[in-house]
Amino acid sequence: MATISLCMIVRNEEDHIRRCLESAGRLVDEIVIVDTGSADGTKRIAGEFGAHLYDFEWTNDYAQARNFSLEKASCDWILWLDADEELQIHDFPALQSCLQNKQDDFLAVRMLHFYGQHPADERRSHVCSAFRLFRNRAGIRFMGKIHEQLTAGATATPPRIESNRFMRILHYGYMENEQKRKVSRNISLLLENQGIEPDNAWLDYHLAAEYYCSRDYIKAFQFVNTAIIRFLEKGVLPPPLAYKLKYDILIATGNFAAAYPGIEKAIELYPDYVDLYFYKGRVQFAFKEYEKAARTFSYCLILGEANPEYLILSGAGSFFALHYLGLCYEMQQKYELAVGSYRQAIALYPDFKPARQRLEQLLKNNQSLKTWFDPAFA
Repeated sequence: MATISLCMIVRNEEDHIRRCLESAGRLVDEIVIVDTGSADGTKRIAGEFGAHLYDFEWTNDYAQARNFSLEKASCDWILWLDADEELQIHDFPALQSCLQNKQDDFLAVRMLHFYGQHPADERRSHVCSAFRLFRNRAGIRFMGKIHEQLTAGATATPPRIESNRFMRILHYGYMENEQKRKVSRNISLLLENQGIEPDNAWLDYHLAAEYYCSRDYIKAFQFVNTAIIRFLEKGVLPPPLAYKLKYDILIATGNFAAAYPGIEKAIELYPDYVDLYFYKGRVQFAFKEYEKAARTFSYCLILGEANPEYLILSGAGSFFALHYLGLCYEMQQKYELAVGSYRQAIALYPDFKPARQRLEQLLKNNQSLKTWFDPAFA
């Protein structure tokens, strides 16, 4: 049986670490906790789970701290988590069989990044796949002082593989009450590192993402554009994350004119990215191109949300797209089709208020549609 070490770096995480360790306890054979200066009950709680605890002087370098934790791991595989994450295991025997038979060194895990306020809701999340399980061998290490990434060597990166279906990770760190305490810290570290690596496009992207989280959309847009330019100047295709963030910012600020027709170029680069089509539909709707928008949102439903290559907004290929499809039909006075779209959105997400409110208003204003109405959606 393949053995697994859980490796974590923590600091003042007493509010979260118990949930994290309880969730991973069934899977792992060893817990390695590197503490970078906790002044609360973090280490005491970790000790309750039999963790191997190590103190590490914080140097403003996440990769250095994580690599220290890897040096202490003794099992066949390493799982890395943050304290504000929770592990869910769907099929432990199948996962064990997968690890024992894998030929490569990495296993991508499905992740849900919740946003908004508590309680966490799977429909209010961004979904992606990330390499969170990897073989414990020399050469696999973390790089990057912040927003660190795994590397299989000096320049190599882990191969892109399909996300496994045996487990997933729930991430609560992007929820509003958690985000506030991290954004200023992250921006400070990123700016510090930008002074050392001024041409690092990824630092520009991450700064854009942090400013977006703090709703400083002007700075966010400046940095994401700089990131895209730096990638292109180096002859590197900008990552889909950069385009997603750029058009997210433009739509969040109502700057639809700046998003159109540029988003078409982004789609040419990533023609299977549902979020880009969803944003395109939003732009078309804003320009009252309802028939075109309806086709775009319908295509979102075809693409769906299962592509592990991308960070995907939950709903972009389902209930959000159906809601906007309903709005498009309303604008074209295709009320029966609108009712059907809203009902499908509500079926997928019963607590989705925008679709429910539009459905109720539509039925109130069009008595002839009552025959289409199912009281279950009231």
